[in-house]
Amino acid sequence: MEEQNTTIKKLQVVKFEVKKGDTFEFNGNTKTEHDRIKGIFLRLSNQQALQGATLRVWIDDTEIIPDDTEVALLHHSDDMSIKDVAFPVNEKAKNSPIRIIYKDNSENLAVADSYDVRVYLLADVEPK
Repeated sequence: MEEQNTTIKKLQVVKFEVKKGDTFEFNGNTKTEHDRIKGIFLRLSNQQALQGATLRVWIDDTEIIPDDTEVALLHHSDDMSIKDVAFPVNEKAKNSPIRIIYKDNSENLAVADSYDVRVYLLADVEPK
C-alpha cells in the first residue's frame, strides 16, 4: 500500500495589545518546523477597532501586505471559515523574519481603550 504525502497544516499566532491611537511593531521569526507560510488573517478582541486600523507585513524580507492596508480586509469573523478569509501567500518559513506594523486610528473607541490583536500565520509542514 502506497503512503500518501499529505501536507500538515499548522498555525503560528502573534499576539499583542494595542491602545487607541498607537502604532505597534512586531519583529520575530516564523517557526523553524514550518516549511511555508500559506496564508494570513487577524482577529481583534474589540471589533469596534476595525474601522481605521491599518497593517503592514513582511515575511522573509518580502513585503506581503503594503502600508495602510485596512485591517478589516483581513479580519476573521465567527461566521467565516479560515480558508475563506485568509489572505493567500506562499513564503518560506523555517525561521524566516516576520515584521508587522499595526496602526490604530480608530474613532470608535474611548481614549483609554486597548484591545488584543492576534495575527495568524497559516503554515504548511511537509511530513518527514
